[in-house]
Amino acid sequence: MVMKKASLLSPSFLPPHLFTLHDYASGVAVWEAASAAGVPFSKNGQPMVGFLSAPGAAGFMGVRWWLALIGEMEKHLQHPCFHILDCGESPGYAMAAAGLQQRIVLQGDSAGTRAVKRFYEEAGGHVFITRPPSFDLIPSLSVTTHLAAYFTRSYCQGRVPDLNSPEAKPEEGFPNDAYPPG
Repeated sequence: MVMKKASLLSPSFLPPHLFTLHDYASGVAVWEAASAAGVPFSKNGQPMVGFLSAPGAAGFMGVRWWLALIGEMEKHLQHPCFHILDCGESPGYAMAAAGLQQRIVLQGDSAGTRAVKRFYEEAGGHVFITRPPSFDLIPSLSVTTHLAAYFTRSYCQGRVPDLNSPEAKPEEGFPNDAYPPG
């Protein structure tokens, strides 16, 4: 039997540019940066840019909040958004999203989780068993600067910073708690 290799983390329908979305402003910044970099919202009917909620957002913000955020973004951008809601390890939150949200993250292997996965499959949805890789727009950092670096492919290209290197040490006048101990 011939089997096609497929990544569990990146199904073929997943956009190549997936961002963890925390708020409306950072979502709009993503679309503006993508446009400025010449990255289309979709290509040949496939999404090229998408959003993933914060880890466990279904529990602390709720599915209605997520859908309202995505709805406002789609209204502003006049374009549909590919999006995934993270339900953490809660089959209850995942079922609360059923019928409203097509793609979710649901971790764990309980009987409830397996039942939710079957339900979503039968309804034509998709359940990710772990969070897909995404670029997290950390609100405390400069969103515009980081998006520009990401789309010009100069951000974290196969390099993990050495926190003990001289470049990673605090400059004069920087608070010591701004950097992890090293």
